[in-house]
Amino acid sequence: MYCDGCGRPFNSGTRYCSSCGKQLMTGPAAPIIPTAAAGRAAGDGRVRRNINIVAGFWLANGILRLIEVGGMVIFRRLFFEDGWGWLGSGRWPFGGSFGFSPFLMRGIFSAGILLALFAGVHLLLAWGLSERQPWARILGIVVGFLALIRFPFGTALGIYTLWVLLPDSSGREYDEMAGVRAQVSVAR
Repeated sequence: MYCDGCGRPFNSGTRYCSSCGKQLMTGPAAPIIPTAAAGRAAGDGRVRRNINIVAGFWLANGILRLIEVGGMVIFRRLFFEDGWGWLGSGRWPFGGSFGFSPFLMRGIFSAGILLALFAGVHLLLAWGLSERQPWARILGIVVGFLALIRFPFGTALGIYTLWVLLPDSSGREYDEMAGVRAQVSVAR
């Protein structure tokens, strides 16, 4: 038998001409066998679709925390130290600086420091995720678990962050986006 396109001879059962590529005989289509790459492409994409949203939420959360810290500083300055003098002498009739103990003052200061620290971590996480830093996924998982206890908005943000970053497929996808090559160690 000869090819209709180029005239080259072929054996029976040959589907395509080896010279010009013309289809010689029609038959049932070959079954599609799913491969690991096809399964990964169909099942993943979660990180690629959601990473900017997660980074934006953590940025907003960090900014809101900084505003909260600023409010605490202003509140402490106005009511506990009477720094601007608008409340008169700064003393309550029942003693002390408006009647607040130094223990309470230190507690408010410590809470402000802790909130400022978390605000910095949230802003660092937002930057790391938006820049696809390799360490940002692990930091996101840790901070996501910590956020679960801050009901209701922290819980929602923690769940969303963990949903995007925690699965193994998300780890592979994030590493691919970050440009990290998986290193295989061979035991000898």
